[in-house]
Amino acid sequence: MTKWFSWYRDADSTARRALIAASFGWMLDSFDVNLYALVLPKLMVGLGIDRTTAGTLQSVTLLAAAAGGLTFGVLADRWGRARALMASVLIYSVFTAACGFANSALELAIFRIGLGIGMGGEWASGAALVSETWPDRHRGKALAFMQSSWAIGFALAALVSYLVQ
Repeated sequence: MTKWFSWYRDADSTARRALIAASFGWMLDSFDVNLYALVLPKLMVGLGIDRTTAGTLQSVTLLAAAAGGLTFGVLADRWGRARALMASVLIYSVFTAACGFANSALELAIFRIGLGIGMGGEWASGAALVSETWPDRHRGKALAFMQSSWAIGFALAALVSYLVQ
């Protein structure tokens, strides 16, 4: 097993920190997207929204993520990858917390758009940061590891959903 991860030790501490930060970002993004889908029936009842509205809320989140990816891709070139990643995680965190306080579909839509912008920014700047900090011979493994954290986020969302419902 240690042989499988020997590549991890070949990178410097900056690359390892970038990989850990981006991986946690991908995991939390997946957690959010999938938890939303898993709690949707209760959310629909709680906010009194229909299926179309609930689906639209998820769609606008993902469209906002695309806009956030484009925006933070540009910002990462101007500010640097690490700063863009930190800013996108801050935006994502603030709007994720705000979603818990939404009292209407409109409020939730606004918060999910902000969340999506931060999420897309994290995807773009995190992947760029990992790509640029890892040695060529291990870059593919590092990116695969980062993206595999999406599955961990999905599993955690399923676990939390099971425990609270």
